Amino acid sequence: MFYFFTDPTYQEIKRLIAEKKSYENALDNSKKLQVLRDQLLERYNSFPASELDRLEHMLPDNVDNVRLVLEVDRIASRYGMSIKNIKTGVVSDKNQEKSLIGRENKPYETFSLEFSVDGPYSNFVSFVSDLEKSLRIVDVENITFTSSDERVSSYSVRIKTYWLK
Repeated sequence: MFYFFTDPTYQEIKRLIAEKKSYENALDNSKKLQVLRDQLLERYNSFPASELDRLEHMLPDNVDNVRLVLEVDRIASRYGMSIKNIKTGVVSDKNQEKSLIGRENKPYETFSLEFSVDGPYSNFVSFVSDLEKSLRIVDVENITFTSSDERVSSYSVRIKTYWLK
């Protein structure tokens, strides 16, 4: 009777006790995660809405190329310049990914914007300085220029900005 009934039943009880402990551990972990989630949510809600808006502006969750062009044009207009010959596009880093040993899953993408502006050199330097200080993260990748005798030059600029996936 021990081998056919008692031992298999005892083994089943041991297995069920171990399964119960694993469920209790999972329940304890979920309670800890809920407490942590609540703490983080409370901390997130403690930030002023204006600061969250600034953070969203700095690293948006979509490309929003129209707003970027308008922002760059607004900065250029401060110095009597307007942007023209606008070219936009999402930058593909496929060549860089092939050269990496491991896969890199970046949580962001890059966006390229090319444009031209005309104006005096001092205004262009101020424009680039303001572009550098703007809230949106921008990398100036390339600047080419042609000058004329009239102290007005034409500048072609390519910038790269980032957005969250």
